[in-house]
Amino acid sequence: MKIIALEEAIVVPGQDLIMEHKTHPEFSQHLSELKDIDAKRVEEMEKAGIDLMVLSVTTPGLQSLALTSNLKDCAKKWNDYLVKKVQEHPKKFRAFACIPTYATELGIHEIERLKGVSEMVGCMLNGYDSSGYTPAKYLDEPPYEDFWACIEENDIPVYIHPRGIPGNRVATYSPYPALHGSSWGFHVETGEHILRLMLSGLFDRHPKLKIIIGHMGEMLPFWAWRLDHRFKEEGWLEKTGCQKTITEYLNSNIYITTSGYFHTPGLMHAISTMGVDRMMFSVDYPYEDCKKATDWLRTIPLSEEDKKKISYENASQLLKLNG
Repeated sequence: MKIIALEEAIVVPGQDLIMEHKTHPEFSQHLSELKDIDAKRVEEMEKAGIDLMVLSVTTPGLQSLALTSNLKDCAKKWNDYLVKKVQEHPKKFRAFACIPTYATELGIHEIERLKGVSEMVGCMLNGYDSSGYTPAKYLDEPPYEDFWACIEENDIPVYIHPRGIPGNRVATYSPYPALHGSSWGFHVETGEHILRLMLSGLFDRHPKLKIIIGHMGEMLPFWAWRLDHRFKEEGWLEKTGCQKTITEYLNSNIYITTSGYFHTPGLMHAISTMGVDRMMFSVDYPYEDCKKATDWLRTIPLSEEDKKKISYENASQLLKLNG
């Protein structure tokens, strides 16, 4: 069975450990694997039976670049590096482009520059933008309207990846560092960001947008019923002017991956909420083990037809991969 994995992280040269990385131990624990886009990574793929990886620069990427004057040059440099690595291993890799979101015109410029670049199959946005140490800007805010229009017009799948909460924000779990990152905080932040996009009416104005989120849907498939139930009871859809329920937005605009969430009951619930056609396999390498992930994939109690959809067919169709 062919396998495509599409939340697989790297770092670009010169970006070993930035300040945000130093607050989460998984970055330093896996720095050597994040740097390697050659022998070691390909070896791990082959051991696990992964045919193709879609590479992306690890969070926070361009969404937290300190020097905003460098964003345009960094976007070009990072994306050209990704293209080069894909070209060195054309049968093994594709990539998600790094797109700056500090200013709409920067993102649109890089999208236009990468038109027709076959090595790129979408883009990766690492949550809110705090470039230049500015207050966090979320992608539902009005200045991003032209950016989303450009994404929709060019039919670009967008992977929205987690970040920790903004540094100046106090959360109820702030006293407990174990909850700040990939165990909890990442997913709360991303799930809430996606809800902001929904409630802002973004998907009503741009119904063809295709958003990918990882980690079995960043909690949303598991809480969709409750959200819809309480919104109905309290009249929130009417108050916001949204045209669909949360479950309907999940089934219209959102695709989810299994990155770092190899749990069969969780997958079955996500399928019951969103359908198997919106599920895609991912590892979250190098933070997760490729072999453990694919061993789990092969044990899922689904038909071979549905397993093929999750392992490669859905990703191939969404990302327009050949073969």
